[in-house]
Amino acid sequence: MEHDPSIFWTRQFLSVSKNFKKNTKYISGIFVAFNTNMDAIEHITPDFLKLMDIEQFRPKKGVTEINSLDDFKTGLIGSMRLGKAMEWVIDDMSTYNHLLDSINYDSYRIGGQAGIVANVLSHLGMKKITVYNPKLSEAEADMYDPEVQAFKVSKTQTKKIKAKDAFSRHDTPKINLIFEYSKGLKIKTEDESFIIPRTNRFIVSYRPKGREPFFDDLCADNLKLMTKGVNRAFLSGYQYLSTDAEFFKAKVQLGLLRHANKKMKTHFEFTSEEDLKKVSKIIKYILPEVDSLGCNERETCILLNAMGEKDLADKIRDSGYGAKELYDGMRFIKIKTGLRRIHTHNINFMLCLTDKDYASPKLTRDALMFSVESAFAKSIKGFIHHAVDISFGDDVPVNQEGLKQIKLMDRHLLNKLGDGIYSVGKSYLVMVPTKLGGHAKVTVGLGDTVSSTAFVGDQELN
Repeated sequence: MEHDPSIFWTRQFLSVSKNFKKNTKYISGIFVAFNTNMDAIEHITPDFLKLMDIEQFRPKKGVTEINSLDDFKTGLIGSMRLGKAMEWVIDDMSTYNHLLDSINYDSYRIGGQAGIVANVLSHLGMKKITVYNPKLSEAEADMYDPEVQAFKVSKTQTKKIKAKDAFSRHDTPKINLIFEYSKGLKIKTEDESFIIPRTNRFIVSYRPKGREPFFDDLCADNLKLMTKGVNRAFLSGYQYLSTDAEFFKAKVQLGLLRHANKKMKTHFEFTSEEDLKKVSKIIKYILPEVDSLGCNERETCILLNAMGEKDLADKIRDSGYGAKELYDGMRFIKIKTGLRRIHTHNINFMLCLTDKDYASPKLTRDALMFSVESAFAKSIKGFIHHAVDISFGDDVPVNQEGLKQIKLMDRHLLNKLGDGIYSVGKSYLVMVPTKLGGHAKVTVGLGDTVSSTAFVGDQELN
């Protein structure tokens, strides 16, 4: 009887879901840094478009940041037109305050990659999760799960306290504005009409000074104590840096972090940073100091462009972000940076390229499937409260486009070791289909959920 991939993946997802529901409590020792904030979330509706007078507006040209309300409208329309997640920095405080105060946001949630990841992993039942934030207001701290811990470091002692209690009364909240929109919504401006092709979001990013991804001097001197018993470190927020001096300082601190616990694996989560000069500095200073990288398909192309590989990035985009082409891009990045692991997430499939001594490819495959289940639950419910939530997608069929891409990869790579597992030189390539295509209603935080659960989930479970 011919092997039916759809049946295999359905059964495998059920097995993985059952296993992780029982065993996430055995995953422990996770350090998360640096960026935590509050997200004010608004879902775009016809009433919102009317409030913003979008029908009478003509988008500006050549704008990539927000210094006026017209800049905001331009960015939002551009994001919706492409169905592409975009994050624009806002510098003008009067425009920021107007957007913050004049809109009755649907909800406020913990935001920032570190904040989202710490809560997701804790809600899934993982233990000994510790977070570090350069600044943390009381309102932000209150959004942490009660089980998440933080370090309180003084000249005389280093101790763990609840992250909810780790705030400073002198710190004010950092609030990003998240505008979620749904596939199929009709948009009309002064000079065009279109239908949104994909569910996604537009982020207005407020970046006050003092939240750069650095350890303070006391913490930097106590990294050995802070990383004791830590198996994995998930790091983010380097998009806040600008100068070579800042990036060099981050590089030095990352080196100290890794030296403090040589058994700990470190992961950097990239974000959609459009400034290629800044991306080049991330590649030069940050990537050589971590084991693992997480990004989506568009961010993979941003990295390639910053590395001077425009033709390869264009080839990936022209293919519609096909798996074969993405693999070629991931392989180039891995070779040039010395990374041990690269995880690229896509709405239809996941790809993970690892050194052969990094982890068992079957464990990597299970971890990727666990991340798919976690992200599906978050995309539909908007949150994860418990490990049992990952069974929310048990009855949902696997993504058919993902299965098609795996079939194409089977033809492209001859050394197949199992379903979705390939031996490629000194690396393993692992690929799984998702359950996200056509189902996602909430997109903010999905990439962070996918990357973090896949990164920590390939540990041996008791």
